[in-house]
Amino acid sequence: MGTRIAVDIGGTFTDLVMESDAGSRISKVLTTPEDLVQGVLGAVEEAGADLEDVSLFIHGTTVGLNTFLERSGGKVALVTTRGYRDAYIIGRGHRPDMYDLKYQKPAPLVERDSILEIDERISASGEELLPLDANSVEVVAKAIAEAEYEAVAVSLIHSYVDPLHEIETRNILRKSLPDIPIGLSHEVAPEWREYERTSSTVTSVYITPRVRDYLSRLSEALRDQGLSVPLHITQSNGGAMIADSAADRAVLTLYSGPVGGVIGGREVGRQADQPDLICIDMGGTSFDVSIVRGGQVGMQSEFELQGLPILAPAVELVSIGAGGGSLIYERHGGLRVGPESAGSFPGPASYGRGGVRPTVSDANVVLGRIPRAQKLAGSFTLDRGAAEDALASVADFFDLTAVELAEQALDVTHFVMAEAIRELTVERGLHPKDFAIVAFGGAGPLHAAFLAEELEVERVLIPADPGVFSAWGMLQGDVRHDAVTTHYRRLDQPYVDLTEPIERLKDKVCHEMEVDEDQRAGMRFETHVELRYVGQEYSLPIPLMDTVADAEFKASFHARYEERYGHCNPEAPIEMVAIRLTGIREFERGPTGEGNGQSGGAGESREQVIFSGRSVEVPIVDRADLSGRLAGPAIVMESSTTTVVPPGWELRVGSQGHLVMERGGRQ
Repeated sequence: MGTRIAVDIGGTFTDLVMESDAGSRISKVLTTPEDLVQGVLGAVEEAGADLEDVSLFIHGTTVGLNTFLERSGGKVALVTTRGYRDAYIIGRGHRPDMYDLKYQKPAPLVERDSILEIDERISASGEELLPLDANSVEVVAKAIAEAEYEAVAVSLIHSYVDPLHEIETRNILRKSLPDIPIGLSHEVAPEWREYERTSSTVTSVYITPRVRDYLSRLSEALRDQGLSVPLHITQSNGGAMIADSAADRAVLTLYSGPVGGVIGGREVGRQADQPDLICIDMGGTSFDVSIVRGGQVGMQSEFELQGLPILAPAVELVSIGAGGGSLIYERHGGLRVGPESAGSFPGPASYGRGGVRPTVSDANVVLGRIPRAQKLAGSFTLDRGAAEDALASVADFFDLTAVELAEQALDVTHFVMAEAIRELTVERGLHPKDFAIVAFGGAGPLHAAFLAEELEVERVLIPADPGVFSAWGMLQGDVRHDAVTTHYRRLDQPYVDLTEPIERLKDKVCHEMEVDEDQRAGMRFETHVELRYVGQEYSLPIPLMDTVADAEFKASFHARYEERYGHCNPEAPIEMVAIRLTGIREFERGPTGEGNGQSGGAGESREQVIFSGRSVEVPIVDRADLSGRLAGPAIVMESSTTTVVPPGWELRVGSQGHLVMERGGRQ
């Protein structure tokens, strides 16, 4: 097995994990927001990686997501069927919070004067009601060229049934616009609901110019360093695809960054025989939450970003601005934390790089929860004096000391994080205490136990190398491709055979993944059918074990419906809406190790740490030296993070080197 490398870019640090027959290594360098490629190359250099010997290079990127959130994407023209120009602007009439008097509709990515109409019409049954008028397309092409648009989205009515007109439209546009991305809705989201399909297509082409530019530059830079295998990009669904495909399907990379930790969390749960997990990833900028139930990662077939719908498979997660670099400040007389972050430069005041505004990391430094011996990114020493000065600038307003403000700021942070977890648990009828927490990211293990106390959770798992865990998780994924077909049919017969549409989806997936018959034989396919009660708008994906929808399959829908909504109606008729199929081809796996064994440099020492207003002398233990059980209060140091064991908690080394922290030393 050759060397396998994964790189994850965060708001503050860029992390790398390298695995080979000789073992594993990690590196952690400051992210370079002015040019993310340089941060990746810096991590490769720091790890001493020889790219000529690499058999897999996989990368999680936030370029697409950041482009969307910052509204810095390309100038997009939307081409649609005449008479449907305003469908994207109007959107849906529902209000997420009907009592919010200040609610505003989400701002579209395309203004009305950038929506252009052509003459054509396909019916809902696939009948051609009006042939495509090539002259109208040529007029649109001329207008797009003159206005210097950077990308084009084509979304024609009912193209998910018959895509011929969209394909012909692209062929005509390409003659006048040979160099700009053209996205077709039937390729991005071949599903019913015109607004959602159009929104997904617009979003994809909006971020495509930035994603394509970044991946092109990164691929070229890595090739110059000797990489001979294709660069792989993590998808929002937790799988991977080659960079060339990611550039053409940018919408599939929106959650590319956060999903590595979810996949890694699933693997840790398997190793620890803990199937129900709350995965928390706390880095420098954000706090990401996801759920693993019964050993399976929670998935969603659609999601929203800033109120705009996206029809694309993705890991189900909640992300908030609550990282180690989140700013602590006063607003309207109250103490606030985040979502604004100090970023990688200047970063928190304790980094000693010119930052003067207090952050969550500064609060941990002042409370002694990040020991003096700890070095961020393995290189620079923390400046406690600068952290105290920064906190004092806010503490004075509340007539508090820097230490008192630090504890109160962390209480606020833990409450906000707990609310994010409740969104995926309590709001769905699940109790957090029935789960274990898997904590990772540079700051996750610092806060995990306090967050567990807030949620009544009894067990916390700290994986090996938690500070670079998302990168490690990427190496636990597979090559994956999803396909969907709209398929309306009532389930009012004893059973329904779905072999034909499923086989068509398998052929499509294999074509997209460029696999031959021998490779296809080694692939794994997973099928889900979207079901709903007749007359309802939204559906639930139900796993289909073979190709027949029988009574047992229908019963599983009723059970899933009751689990999700708290009630069901077994006597009501059910109908299918769509069939979803996933093709999975596994990467070659390396040996499962117990972390890289890199020391945190703690040695044997004791330091004063603040817990609930009291200063307590606690042992500072190097993770590499752990054995037996360690009763709190204590602090465990390693190269990529720090784990705090508060009073009343006990820690031990579990399987594969993962740490198990339990309240009161529960067996």
